[in-house]
Amino acid sequence: MIYADEKVRQMARSLLPSTGRKEARESRASVHRAARHESRRELATWLRAGDLDADVPDCAPWRGPEIRQVKCSRREGDKVNPFIRWATARTRELPREERLDHVRALLPPGIIGEHALEHLEQAPAFEDPLQAARRERRRQLYARKPGGDWMDRGEQAQLLRALLLKPYGHATFNEFLRARYDATTARDLRASRDRQRATLPPHRPLLGMDDVMPFLDSLEPGAGGPHARNWGTWAPPPQWVCLFLHRFKQYRRIALLREVLQDEDLLPSPYRPQRARFNVPGQRAWQDASERPLHP
Repeated sequence: MIYADEKVRQMARSLLPSTGRKEARESRASVHRAARHESRRELATWLRAGDLDADVPDCAPWRGPEIRQVKCSRREGDKVNPFIRWATARTRELPREERLDHVRALLPPGIIGEHALEHLEQAPAFEDPLQAARRERRRQLYARKPGGDWMDRGEQAQLLRALLLKPYGHATFNEFLRARYDATTARDLRASRDRQRATLPPHRPLLGMDDVMPFLDSLEPGAGGPHARNWGTWAPPPQWVCLFLHRFKQYRRIALLREVLQDEDLLPSPYRPQRARFNVPGQRAWQDASERPLHP
């Protein structure tokens, strides 16, 4: 067993081997390469102009935000759950406002400790409830803007119940979730080799009228992440459900809804027989191949 300072250092260092470190290195190299090429072109253009009194070009000002995005994407792959569980257990008896300072005093100084604290600041056991409420309020206000996809829980439940009362509404909704699940699985299998080894459990369908509220419970952001596993199934991300319900709220008719989703490549298109042209007197110009008239 490992105790005391060595245990603290081990828990802080456990965050460092990110699951997306290979992709992060490739993305960072790609950003720097593109920035170097653009900087060379801008400097060559500036020198050819011959006006040395002109301001030097910015030389790829977009590189900073792009690198920050790569950094955030890499940190999303950090293995933070063991560290958060350990820190929560160490500070369970302390008041909420003192927990973060206590863990900060335990962690080693330097980049390792700072990196661990950045993951801990927004954990439910350490985050200030007022700050969490403000952030959630900003997210809701942003999502309610034109084009936002946010929908409150009561409206989701109401639309799901109305959908289940429609003929073929239940089947269309589960077919949509299945199609999105298959598309996501195929996209994940084209990712890194480590993610190819991980097999996702079956997707989580809507089981019926009595399953509306449990189904919405599985979509909560804090219920295990965007792709939570519930009883051996894979819960769909909330944006999938909101997207479908927005379309259903707009069109209402299941047949029209299916056509819209198929046009957006969100539902598989049904098989349609190949059509051929026949110049037969007294017949329509376009006919199905199966309806071709027989002539001697």
